[in-house]
Formats: sequence, C-alpha cells, structure tokens
Amino acid sequence: MSVRISAEDALLLSAFAVADLSILVESECQVRGGDWQAVVPKLGPDARRVHAEENAGGASVISEALSMEVLCRLLGARLVCTELELRYFPAAGPITDYAIALRGGDVLGVSVTRAFSFGEAALSVPHAAALLSKKLAGILHSSRTCFNQNLSKQILHVWCDGAADVALLRLAFGLVGPELSASTLVLVTRCENLPELFTEKGKAPRKRARPLKGLKDEAHLAALAESCPLRPQQRRTTAVDTALRAGSRLRGKN
Repeated sequence: MSVRISAEDALLLSAFAVADLSILVESECQVRGGDWQAVVPKLGPDARRVHAEENAGGASVISEALSMEVLCRLLGARLVCTELELRYFPAAGPITDYAIALRGGDVLGVSVTRAFSFGEAALSVPHAAALLSKKLAGILHSSRTCFNQNLSKQILHVWCDGAADVALLRLAFGLVGPELSASTLVLVTRCENLPELFTEKGKAPRKRARPLKGLKDEAHLAALAESCPLRPQQRRTTAVDTALRAGSRLRGKN
C-alpha cells in the first residue's frame, strides 16, 4: 500500500493544523492486489482498531479504517476516539466518524465519505456539490454538539475511484458557500484498485423473533389473573361454601 501527495498539497495539509483554512487537497492511495483482506494485516494499530471496533452502522468500515491509515502516514496522526466513543448533546443528528491528534497535540474530527458513480449515472458537479454541502453541514453540527472532544476543526475525507471524479469535486468545492467550509479541510483521496472500498455494504440488522399473535407469557397471564374482577367473588363464594359445609356437619352430629 502506498500513499502519495504533492509537495504543494502537503504544505497546505500541514498549514491547516495551525490556521483556519477552507481548502481542498488531493492525495492518492494505491493498494497492491486489490484485496482488502490482504491489506488489513499491514495497517497500523490505529487503523486496525477503527476496522475492528463497532461503528454507528452503514457501509463504511473499510473507508474509515483506510482513512485513518492515510492520515497516519500523511500527518503522523494518532487515533483519539472512535465513532462510538465521541459523545454529543443533543444526541440526535450528524456525528463524526473518529477523532485524531496531530504531533503538536491538536485534536481534529474526521468525517469520511465516498464520491463515485451510482449505477449508470456518472458523478456530476451538482451531485458532488450536494454531497459536499450535506457533509460539511453535518460537520458543523457535530462540532457544536460534541462535548467530550473539542472538534472546532475537522477533516472531510472523500474517497474517489478516478481522476475525473477528483476534478469534479474540485469544481464542486468552488460552489460551496464559505459558511459551510469554514475550518474544514476537504481531503480527496483517489483509490482506483480497491473495489471493496466502494462496493462495501452494511451488515443487515439482526431481526428479533416475533412472538405468535395472541400468545401471552407467564408474567402476562399472572397479571391478568391478579386483575380478574371475578377473583374476589370467587374467594367469597369459596368461604361461604366452606361455612355451609361446616354447618351441615354440626347439624348432623346433633
């Protein structure tokens, strides 16, 4: 696995850590053989942790783990929090995929997405602009609501499977308003020989077995018995019957 970035983009990437810049930088990640299972043992410990730990759902395990590996190699980043370790208030709303610390100690949030053609429809500038706007708005929300890490700066890491899509994203980034891109670095990484990165599907949720309609468990039956309106009358009837039988026995003795 190799990661490449131009000298100019490397400088911009480093500058983002110390200044509020609204920028897009490009990088390239190539994987030999195109087999994700062969890549996993070669990942660093932080990327392997992202890959192994449960996330909030969706088809993003490979993209997030590979993102962590790229940022480790480009920035010397280390993992601070995985997706489910970040806390938010209010809890509902967009969340960040993981948080990293740079060599200087600055903590950044990282949100990961993929931009590629869907079916026969090619990726377009309007589609790319809509994707960036949605993700950048979500980043602003999670920066405000995360309370156990200071995510005042974040990285939007976008995966593409071709140079043409990278060019479209750069054009689309110019259409995004500055109110959305403030304090967020957009890192576009091209990866052309790892199909699983773009074809990964989320795990199907486990379905709970549904009880038969009308079937009641023991606790439910006990509750029904306790609330039965005939139950006190049944007790009174039993007491009367007992008294009558006792009276009959006494009369028989006399």
